Amino acid sequence: MSTRPVSRQRPRAHDGQRSAEVAVFEATEQLLQETSMQDLTVAQIIKRAGLSRANFYHYFASKYDVLVAMIARLFDDAYSESVPWQAPPGKTRAKSMDASMRGTIDMWSAHGAVICAAVEQMHSVPAVAAAWKVMLEQFVGAVAEQIIHERANGAAPDGASPEMIATMLVGGVERTFYVGSKGLDERLPSAESAVDSIVALTFAAIYGNQRPVTRAKRKKSAAKNAGAVAVPVAPAAGEATASTDTAATILKAVNDLLQEETLDELSVAHILERADASRGTFYFYFGSKDDAFVALFKEFAERIASGFEMLVQMDRSDPTGIRELVADWLDLDEPTLAVARNAVHEWPRRPELGRLYLDTVSRMTTALQAMIETDRAAGIAVDGPPAAEFAAVIMWTIERTVAGSMAGEEHLDDIGSVTKLLGELLVSAIYGL
Repeated sequence: MSTRPVSRQRPRAHDGQRSAEVAVFEATEQLLQETSMQDLTVAQIIKRAGLSRANFYHYFASKYDVLVAMIARLFDDAYSESVPWQAPPGKTRAKSMDASMRGTIDMWSAHGAVICAAVEQMHSVPAVAAAWKVMLEQFVGAVAEQIIHERANGAAPDGASPEMIATMLVGGVERTFYVGSKGLDERLPSAESAVDSIVALTFAAIYGNQRPVTRAKRKKSAAKNAGAVAVPVAPAAGEATASTDTAATILKAVNDLLQEETLDELSVAHILERADASRGTFYFYFGSKDDAFVALFKEFAERIASGFEMLVQMDRSDPTGIRELVADWLDLDEPTLAVARNAVHEWPRRPELGRLYLDTVSRMTTALQAMIETDRAAGIAVDGPPAAEFAAVIMWTIERTVAGSMAGEEHLDDIGSVTKLLGELLVSAIYGL
């Protein structure tokens, strides 16, 4: 495992402590609280830092170089002697998990703008991805160590690889922090609000059916068996998709091309060539390649959301059937995978796509919340954090894990094993089985 972040691509090597460097770091962090990394310019940083352009470029090659350096500083802060996960494996660490998670949230909150920028850029800027990966690997290593220790002592069951479970959990914390910090999910009004749910989900993932659980008391009004749950009907995500043959041909061309290149690499010229359409025809239906992709994603979003909603329509008197349903839900063909892969990586950077993406996740979270509430009332689910908050943390952990798998991240590259793990997580977290 690496112990230092990726080297900074600077004109010269520096230690990050010079007054000019510190001024750049402070200015950039302030500006990231006001604007996105995409919209941030070197000119803004220079002006806020009170430096000359020559002075800036003496230390940094670009604004992304600054972000990489700031992640390196965060890495140093994260692994000082007093930070989370420094206790020896076993009971000491398990008992301090709540405090550890709160410490992590506090630490990340102090540099929330930097972390959010890293999350938004990690799939498009290789240097940012490499620096961020080094820091997350340290958390993954610490959690995996805990799992190995607990399994060796018989306190945790065998199952998926410790590294896969740890990667899922650390990614879930990252995504939950991002969503809570940005106010993107009404169920998570802040990063701090998610701590109890994160701890509960972590124990469910590590200890499974060997952790002590308390069944929710059955409410008198609850149905005898948990069956179909009434879920608020959301507008079909595909309703606005262009329906003409010409538009469909263009969208098919987009889908075909996305199996060969990323959304960033895709151009209108490529689409026109593949669809054998004129520029005028394209712009009659779509304002940009992003508009075309959003139209394509609407169709996917409807399928994925309605597929997940089947969870609340099944008979859950035997909740273990959920595992198979999750596997079927995430069994996507290559054209659908191409859409999903680009959507999960690009939604934080593209506003219109982001709105649709968040609506889709919210729709699935609503279904999951309804299921948790109904099954707690029926006495078949275990007690735990508030259903709304818990459903959001579970759903964002699933979302981030799938995103990591589609990106081929280490320990998540086998999508079959990942979907099996996610099904087991749902059953363990909600039903204690």
